Amino acid sequence: MKSNKVLDGLFGLCIGDALGLPVQFLSREAVKRNPVTDMIGYGQFNLPPGSWSDDSSLTFCLAESFCNGYNLQNFADKFIKWLYDGYWTPFGQSYDIGQSTMNAIKRLKSGISPLESGDKGEYNNGNCSLMRILPLAYYKCFNSFIYIHIISLLWN
Repeated sequence: MKSNKVLDGLFGLCIGDALGLPVQFLSREAVKRNPVTDMIGYGQFNLPPGSWSDDSSLTFCLAESFCNGYNLQNFADKFIKWLYDGYWTPFGQSYDIGQSTMNAIKRLKSGISPLESGDKGEYNNGNCSLMRILPLAYYKCFNSFIYIHIISLLWN
């Protein structure tokens, strides 16, 4: 099987997310006592093994959007679809939504520009966006999304 760096990265991100989701919010000591050595489930959100979080879902939204180029409104539309319709979620419903993400997507839905929708407060600077940024690196370095889009058209 031929490897594809973009798909490998996206699958790796999702697998890591699914491994970490069941232990999210647990202390380091709790995870040390019961380390994750297999795909487990349930935890904070009571989801079966292999379930991924908002981080993978929003990464997939961004990756799909990049298949059609760089368009902030398209990103916004995908994020809105994720929040309200469960798009790119494992079970058709969004969950594990941080407050800054929720605020920004609500602003997007109300018509505020993607450039103005984020929180601007001193303490609204979490790292959630960093967990979803992999597609931007691929877009800038490889511009591989056009290739993936063509392959996906052939498979469908």
